[in-house]
Amino acid sequence: MGMVFYEMALSPNAKRARLGLLESGAPFERHEVNLLAGEQKTADYKRIHPLGRVPALVDDDFIIWESGAILLYLADKFPEAGLMPRTLPSRGAVYQWLTFGETEIHGYMGPMGFQMFRRAPEKRDEQILGRGRQRMPQVLAVLDRQLEGKDYLVGDFSIADCACAPWLELAPGFGIDLAPYGNVNAWMTRMQGRSSWQV
Repeated sequence: MGMVFYEMALSPNAKRARLGLLESGAPFERHEVNLLAGEQKTADYKRIHPLGRVPALVDDDFIIWESGAILLYLADKFPEAGLMPRTLPSRGAVYQWLTFGETEIHGYMGPMGFQMFRRAPEKRDEQILGRGRQRMPQVLAVLDRQLEGKDYLVGDFSIADCACAPWLELAPGFGIDLAPYGNVNAWMTRMQGRSSWQV
């Protein structure tokens, strides 16, 4: 059967996992889940992801969901792809920045995305949007310092980069200015130049 990746192509969380899949070089089949039509709520899909969300990965008879977990799984399954460094301190750094992507970047931008994409403009919660715009500069400053003198978050490309970059692509549209963060901008340009980003 091989690997089947369930996603909505426009979802930043799905993109995080899709980047890892493409960078692994492994063959996989993509299946678009039509969230707008409610496909994620069907009994068939909930057998794959019990919460009815994307992404999810079916690898023969094994199912895994949550984009960060999928990235870790791929790094372990395909060590030859170099998605995870070999030394323990470097691996610890990947775990740290992957978690940073989950808790800090997605922690603020995920709720903002819900307001921007799932709510009509007149029904958006401006407090949620304002909180994200207020707090993201601190998050971006930390990221910018980490990227000083580095091409990627831990030096070489890793799943940490897959975990952090996709939500930041949306930042300008959310009213978050990336211009003051030169290292972040250079890193995003490198990420967007990778063939996996364009798929």
